[in-house]
Amino acid sequence: MSKNDMLAAIVRALVGVPQKRLGVVLDTVNKIGSADGEIWRTRFAEVLREGVKSVVLLPEDPLDTLKGVKPATLASKAPLDTLIRVDRSIRPVYPDWVKTVTHPELECAGPAEYNLQTEVEQWLHDDQKNGSVEGNTIYRNLRNGNTLATCLNLQDGFAIQAKGIEVFRELFGGKSLVLWGSVLLGPKECGGLLVPYLYGRYGDSGQFGYSPSVPKGGYVVIDWTWLFYFYGSDKPALRFSK
Repeated sequence: MSKNDMLAAIVRALVGVPQKRLGVVLDTVNKIGSADGEIWRTRFAEVLREGVKSVVLLPEDPLDTLKGVKPATLASKAPLDTLIRVDRSIRPVYPDWVKTVTHPELECAGPAEYNLQTEVEQWLHDDQKNGSVEGNTIYRNLRNGNTLATCLNLQDGFAIQAKGIEVFRELFGGKSLVLWGSVLLGPKECGGLLVPYLYGRYGDSGQFGYSPSVPKGGYVVIDWTWLFYFYGSDKPALRFSK
């Protein structure tokens, strides 16, 4: 079928669509035509193949007899499991290039169990809130303010990573979460401090960065970054809130 024939068929089909549903049709067309159009086309196609599940449609006319018809319901979303458990008796495994653990007193510090959603906060240096600031400045602020011990460390990073991408997506989206409790001295030839951070890769094979429309799936990554880099508002520290 040619494009003109397809457009003619679409127009004929739209004639029979009730006016109150045309707005939804327009939104759908705009999404399919956007930069993320292929993602939206795939998801709409899946819905059409599977059909609408766990939904009971009410008559369009509210005066119709509703006897025996249950209200429309959608399948409830399973609650997130945000409980984190950490074995503080085992030192974390560091990369081979690590020269010195700068704060060995913090490498196994922190609670053995906590709720990632309610007992952990995302903290920003004042200069991060409307711009960016060098990591060394953030580190000095935390160290001199005696708040470095409240920051999550590499042990926590591994435990959060093990929770999976859906928990990370729901709580943190596209942010990179810095674990200031595990600042390390890097390779001798580089001569600088590094800190671990967490971020998400989205899609079935982790091929996407974060966006609200990205497909489900993916994984959580732990990586390392230099303290002489600049950190913006998308790189908060994770700290225990109590």
